[in-house]
Amino acid sequence: MLQALHAEWQKAHRRHDLVLCFGFAVITYLWLGSTAPTGADERANAYSALFYAVPVINTILLPVMMAVLASRLWDVEEKGCTAKLLYTLQSRRSLFLGKAVFGFGEVVLMVILEAAVIVVLGRTQGYTEAFPAGQFSYLNTCTLAVSMMLYFSELLLALWFRNPLPAVCTGIVGALLGLFSAFMPPAAGYFVPWGYYVPLCSYEVKVWDQAAHTVLYGTRPFNWELLTFTVGLAVFLFDVCWRVMRSKEV
Repeated sequence: MLQALHAEWQKAHRRHDLVLCFGFAVITYLWLGSTAPTGADERANAYSALFYAVPVINTILLPVMMAVLASRLWDVEEKGCTAKLLYTLQSRRSLFLGKAVFGFGEVVLMVILEAAVIVVLGRTQGYTEAFPAGQFSYLNTCTLAVSMMLYFSELLLALWFRNPLPAVCTGIVGALLGLFSAFMPPAAGYFVPWGYYVPLCSYEVKVWDQAAHTVLYGTRPFNWELLTFTVGLAVFLFDVCWRVMRSKEV
């Protein structure tokens, strides 16, 4: 297992996966930083606005990021026709677990970097609202769960079609559908897995006064049912990926 992870690390180093992960963090920081509150009244409500905006940004960026990472994870084996050789050196189970665990690590890294962006913005922009630790933990848990679900769905496409293009195209279309569902009635979001970041969000706009440029946010109960379903779907897709790889001809 450790040898498989080491091999995946070497491949990822040449694929520059870390550049993608840190690039996501930089884009998130610049995006959120450009909309950072400036007035004293806005800074008093800043974390609420931030926690409301992050799921929308995740809906736009992360489906594509998950598609790119998952497709690149198997693309090197297809391009180099090395799968058959690898199966003579290690078991299919070892190869799959190595890729799955390494992919999980990459997603965790992206979630940690995004969490760091939130903390840094709060420190540098002088947010005066009390830091909502419980909401922060829930947000990161939801981001990780949805991202892993999308990651394994894209990995399944990469394994199935032996081509990274279907996975990447699905990620792009999924991001558009997820963003569209965010502006539809709440029930519509449950039918678009790429946009689960939004219905899992625990913040909502309570008061919006366009004339006075005033926005007040409120919280709603954590959506444990959808979160549980998302985790279960991620586990199911993990199992399907393993079954496809185990029966895959080389």
